[in-house]
Amino acid sequence: MMERNALIGFSGFVGQTLLKQAPFEDLYRSTNISEIRGKSFNTIVCAGVSAVKWLANKEPEQDKASIDALIEHLSAIQCRQFILISTVDVFKEPGGAVESTPVDTENLHPYGLHRYQLEEFVKKHFENHLIVRLPGLVGPGLKKNVIYDFLNDNNLNAIDSRGIFQFYPMVNLWPDIQIALSENLSLIHLTAEPLSVHDIAKDGFGFEFEQHIVDTPAVYDFRTEHHALYNHTDLPYQYSKQEALLAIRAYAQSEPKK
Repeated sequence: MMERNALIGFSGFVGQTLLKQAPFEDLYRSTNISEIRGKSFNTIVCAGVSAVKWLANKEPEQDKASIDALIEHLSAIQCRQFILISTVDVFKEPGGAVESTPVDTENLHPYGLHRYQLEEFVKKHFENHLIVRLPGLVGPGLKKNVIYDFLNDNNLNAIDSRGIFQFYPMVNLWPDIQIALSENLSLIHLTAEPLSVHDIAKDGFGFEFEQHIVDTPAVYDFRTEHHALYNHTDLPYQYSKQEALLAIRAYAQSEPKK
């Protein structure tokens, strides 16, 4: 088996982040993924699934077709180690969910259901695998979410200040994956302590933001059972509020506006 590492989804935000953090000999995206068939690799990282949640839920048949096509290509390869970048949204209710929390697929929205089906394929097809579930993200090159919107004054009228979200600092992604691999984990939640939208505006961007537009604001509290591998606190997250805010401030002060 060749000692080559491959990255699927190299042109997206997660893929572009990983390219800055680790060497990959072979790069794939939707336009050339068919070329992967029949090949063997040392490590494959798959970050090639669309993260546009609203579109997947609006057009579920097309979303499922794209993931089924990816699964078909992945069925035709071999590797020593397969790493799948997945999402908190496999949980219908992400409050308090940890790695051992069962995924309830009944009435789960298409975005989460289809990505969980990909997780299940990876578990069955690749004996040596690591599934990495991520919440909201922050880091250089970010293309969406409330942090991007605040930086670019984008659709602020659609943001509720009472929402509670989590933002994982992407500059640490590959080192954090290495910790999970060193412990032979097959599933890890990489996550950060929740922050309110109001506090993100005030403490991350330096302005007051108060706006109530929905009856029930979104609340995410996605946790890990493996926090002790990453820090020495009792918090069930890899990163504290302060560390998440540091990443948000760094983004706010260094990222060019679109």
